[in-house]
Amino acid sequence: MTTESVGSVSSLGHAAVVGAAVMAHPRRAAQAAELAAGLAGWGARVVTDPVPGGGPGTLRTARAAWAAVAPDATHHVVLQDDVLPCRDFTARVADGIRELPDAPLALYANWNSWNGAATRAAALQGAAWVPAVPGEWTPSLALVLPRADVDALLAAVPADVTGPEPDDTVLARELGRRGRRVLIPVPHWVEHADGASLVGNDVYGPRHSACFADDTAEGPDPAGPVAAAPDVLVHLFKGRVQLVLAADTPAPRRVSREGYLRAAGQEGRGRGRSARAVTALRPPSGLLGALCEEIWYAAYLMALHTPPGRAPAAGGDRVRLCLRSLVLGGTADRADLRLWARHRVGPLVALAEDGLRAGFDDREAYGRPAPLPPERLAALPDAALIWSRPLTLEER
Repeated sequence: MTTESVGSVSSLGHAAVVGAAVMAHPRRAAQAAELAAGLAGWGARVVTDPVPGGGPGTLRTARAAWAAVAPDATHHVVLQDDVLPCRDFTARVADGIRELPDAPLALYANWNSWNGAATRAAALQGAAWVPAVPGEWTPSLALVLPRADVDALLAAVPADVTGPEPDDTVLARELGRRGRRVLIPVPHWVEHADGASLVGNDVYGPRHSACFADDTAEGPDPAGPVAAAPDVLVHLFKGRVQLVLAADTPAPRRVSREGYLRAAGQEGRGRGRSARAVTALRPPSGLLGALCEEIWYAAYLMALHTPPGRAPAAGGDRVRLCLRSLVLGGTADRADLRLWARHRVGPLVALAEDGLRAGFDDREAYGRPAPLPPERLAALPDAALIWSRPLTLEER
């Protein structure tokens, strides 16, 4: 397999050598071959399920794709067959490896995931990278692993692996077990293509990047700063704001935005400004009015938790793109909200910008909210329930 040197990497003591594989479903063979052809400098090969009759599951194919690492490779890139790389993709990856040679790099985060929320938080700080959230799966749509991580993964996952456990869950467990922290670029370097899911993920609605590089004029900066791992994530999911607290710990908790504002003693703050902004938008129903209120407060809380001194203009290109993904990703898995949000995305992004400015104003006036007391935090539900029982956790 041909591999490509990307220049000096100090921690390795020699030039990094990058190889790649595209993990593919047979129904997407042509799409995968086209993707691999664009990565010729890495000697990318297409890897399909080694046991196609073995039942559903991505782990077999992922394991085979990681096993396709070249003998001389210092880094291996695995992409899924339905990604769209950004402009100058291989150069971006080479730059990222040069800047962060020892780090696993996930080049995409879904717009309605916790890692998507972390991406938006990092964009508000002007950061170029953000640590992945430890309580969520490892984004595996496009992942770069140093050779030691590849070897450890192959040792931990048998070649004849069976069962339905997803590869992203296994990656999170195995990397976490070894204390490895994945970094995600802001903006992301791949986008998820439209099309039906082959593994049942259509239940989540359209799946796209939280902030795709080709959609922002500012472009990636692999040499830029790494954001501090956020301890509070503002997550808009199924049209409702949930806050993930203690997000950088093994036991994250969740609370609705109403519950959070009550617990933080800020229940009335922002209420008048939010009501005026929502009324001006003239939502056609109570359901959509409630959605508008959630969008405004999501942006408000994002700004409130941005560290002091790190507040780009609310109308900045990258920030506006993140607010767009907040609106569309936060309604993606609710058909009764999704179509209206897509139709009115411009005004809804403007609504979020108003919430963002209000949050920055209140942060400057009153400071960031104090963390909840440990006993109050411990009494909150496990944040993982956001995924397993999202509609049974209302706190109106």
